[in-house]
Amino acid sequence: MEFVNLDEMMATKKRNVRLFGTDNFRSWMLHFVPGDGTDMHYHANPETFLVLSGSGIVKGIKGEERTIQKNDVVFFAAKDYYQIINTGTEPLVLFGNRSEGFGGPHIKSDGTDRNASA
Repeated sequence: MEFVNLDEMMATKKRNVRLFGTDNFRSWMLHFVPGDGTDMHYHANPETFLVLSGSGIVKGIKGEERTIQKNDVVFFAAKDYYQIINTGTEPLVLFGNRSEGFGGPHIKSDGTDRNASA
């Protein structure tokens, strides 16, 4: 068994904290300052995010948008393009998990894999 205190992890204010990982599972925490966020991308496996604090928007590849805030849970199916942006005035902190190990494909909207070796 392994344990992590999410309040302690949030206090680090690190942009990306790897919490737990195996060959077929991972969980992490993202910390975005106002205006920061992800690129438009998808992953090969489903994933979820729990909003721990702050607010922002989730955008889809077709231009759709949804506001997210504390205690919202977001689900992305495999190969579901998305972008998360902190549109609030305080940090947007998310707890995420996905059914793949760290280093899996991160396919950007131009079709390239951010994690591919050069």
